[in-house]
Amino acid sequence: MKNILLPTDFSPNAKRAIRYAIFVFGERAKYTLLNTYEVPHAGAPMLISISDILAKESHKSLNNELEILESEFPELEGKITVISETGDPESVVKRLIDIANFDLVVMGTKGATGLKEALIGSVASNVMQNVEIPVLAVPESATLSVPQKILFAVDDITLNQGLFPSELAALTRKFDAELLVLNVVSKGELESVGNAKGNNRQPTSVFDGVKHSFHFAEGDNVNKAITEFAESKNIDLLAMVTRKNDFFSKLFGSSATKKMMQHVNMPIIAFH
Repeated sequence: MKNILLPTDFSPNAKRAIRYAIFVFGERAKYTLLNTYEVPHAGAPMLISISDILAKESHKSLNNELEILESEFPELEGKITVISETGDPESVVKRLIDIANFDLVVMGTKGATGLKEALIGSVASNVMQNVEIPVLAVPESATLSVPQKILFAVDDITLNQGLFPSELAALTRKFDAELLVLNVVSKGELESVGNAKGNNRQPTSVFDGVKHSFHFAEGDNVNKAITEFAESKNIDLLAMVTRKNDFFSKLFGSSATKKMMQHVNMPIIAFH
């Protein structure tokens, strides 16, 4: 991940996400701070005035943030650029990704006390589902540490077809981490499905040089099963493959229980 896009609204969770990215990916990466602003509907003369004010405020805030970051991380001087764009965050991020060579988007999540609270209805959720490059969502309470245990939550399609992202393997190697591949099966199917899929599972070439293992959990509530497994294994980072109206929608659907998710504070990386 050499070219990282960092959308920010200058909130505490956005600032945390920026520092998490810098801590994890270090001085070898290049970073772009992006702030977007939307001009409210108004009459033409007033619209121009408001647009100018918002643009100036955006540039000022970006330059202040840049100054703080270069002071905090002097090794990154000259490696951080800033972009100010008008428009909603999702559309601007998608447009920039289409025209620039970004490898990763790192975003802070609002009210990140759990997976559902972190993502549902948030900008991060929409970006995750609509861009073609990996997106890393970072809760405000996330620990600034390089992941040592990564949980890759997969559905049947991903597991059976071996749709394992090479970028995930590369990240795991970079972090010298352990990768745990988890498939959640329906209640009552764990023994038969786990034995059939797991016991005869051969290492995949995508993960050559990566310490990885396959696991199965049982439950009709996918969120709960993943959460409990992640907590039991002290997972640092949750990874997934997103497909519209498929695993992503199941994982973060209305069946999620807020009570079960309130203690999950790990970053989440999604591969399209």
